[in-house]
Amino acid sequence: METILKYLPYVLLFAVATMIVYGWGLWRTSRQNQDLANMLSAKGISAVKKALKKKGPLTRKELEPFVKNLTAKQPFMQDSIGVTDLRKGQHLPGGVSAAAPT
Repeated sequence: METILKYLPYVLLFAVATMIVYGWGLWRTSRQNQDLANMLSAKGISAVKKALKKKGPLTRKELEPFVKNLTAKQPFMQDSIGVTDLRKGQHLPGGVSAAAPT
């Protein structure tokens, strides 16, 4: 009985640590789609700004090659998101367009 009481705090500490890591993983997974969309949006904004700074004023059609193959992936996660159909005109949160409709 004495040995059980000796190791009980360590077992409980391990259980609490496991719960924390598991909860963090669930939270991260539930927010993954939004985070990926935000990352892709930021990459698109950066690419468009860079193209506009380098080449001057451009139309949406002229900007398509700069955002055509953009992808976003989080570290240690398998899922990724990318621009696939530039003509569809889908919009990401924040009013940033992931696709450039013509």
